Amino acid sequence: MNVLSTGMGWIDIQHGGLNRYFADYTQALKDYGHKGMGVVVAPNGAQLPQDRNINNATDDIQVNHFLNRMKRVRHHAVRAVQSFQPDVFNPHFAFYTTMVTRRQIPLHVPIVTHFHGPWAMESRVEEKSTASLMNEARFWLKKQVEQLTYRRSDSFIVLSEYFRSVLTDTYGVDQQKIHIIPGAVDHHLFQPHHDRDGLRSEMGLAPGQNVLFCIRRLVRRMGIDRLIQAMVDIVKQHPDTLLFIGGDGPLRSELEAQIVQLNLTAHVKLLGRISNEELVRYYQAADISLVPTQTLEGFGLITVESLACGTPVLGTPYGGTREILHQISGDLLFQDGTSESISRKIIDVLEHPSLLPSREACREYVLGRYTWSRVAEAVTDVFSEEIDKRKGFRS
Repeated sequence: MNVLSTGMGWIDIQHGGLNRYFADYTQALKDYGHKGMGVVVAPNGAQLPQDRNINNATDDIQVNHFLNRMKRVRHHAVRAVQSFQPDVFNPHFAFYTTMVTRRQIPLHVPIVTHFHGPWAMESRVEEKSTASLMNEARFWLKKQVEQLTYRRSDSFIVLSEYFRSVLTDTYGVDQQKIHIIPGAVDHHLFQPHHDRDGLRSEMGLAPGQNVLFCIRRLVRRMGIDRLIQAMVDIVKQHPDTLLFIGGDGPLRSELEAQIVQLNLTAHVKLLGRISNEELVRYYQAADISLVPTQTLEGFGLITVESLACGTPVLGTPYGGTREILHQISGDLLFQDGTSESISRKIIDVLEHPSLLPSREACREYVLGRYTWSRVAEAVTDVFSEEIDKRKGFRS
């Protein structure tokens, strides 16, 4: 079938979980036999993969204002209806598709929306330290934008039970319209290294050194400040422990100051943005990956990426992280999101490694549950069901 999908950005240019999912997702649909067209908003002149028919909505036009980005996505979507003739319209970011009305999509074409998270709520949490009437007004406006898009949708795909509850409780979506299809990982890219000791040596890591890794956008809800605070107690008992933190964001300068203030410069390293190749290497080299997110963790793609590389994950007991990890072992979950709980659990597993699943078990767990072939099959079933429901409609 012809699938018209709209995303946010492109992973090779703009890092982030949604962009990673969208890139792998469009490839998975192609591999499954579908013909796809994708529309994203990328910088002018960005090179996008033509083999997957991914189009840049900017068209070399300056679109710094959000209204202009919305208009450009609408322009491409409407044009695609004529030239591509989609069987399904599949938005992945509500904000950019607000101006694509139901009248602009043929009535026989279902709108199946991927819900990757409550954009308005995420923004509100990240702006919490600067609460103001203006921020509350922005939250209200963003939520209205989201709800406008969701009201047009025939059905929804979410990556976790947690996001199904958010979509139902916060946006009033009928639970019968929501399909849970967990995310996946490119298990060919994210896999164990054939010579892990050699890799660690190349990276300058001492034999037997405890290596922790966390990759997150540096914003408040990700809990990086609490993870850094937890390192104070960890290094007291395990002074050879080293924590690498990948990612960038508005909290970087604050986190750098925190590391200095806590005398952790020898134990905590902020890596900034790292390439996909570097990301895989850090997963492979680490003894444990960490997910300290405080709220709104819908799936946690980084969790399955790390597990696919054979590296166990410890995380907070919230949202998608809990759904993934508790099926392996309850020992992989912090009691809560406080720095005390984080340090207590990490110290416990460093002193009792048998609490962690083997690297082989981590990999096998992902291969049995989180592959893109499974996602493509499940998504196709949803598309087919919605297409059948609209067979009686005519534009």
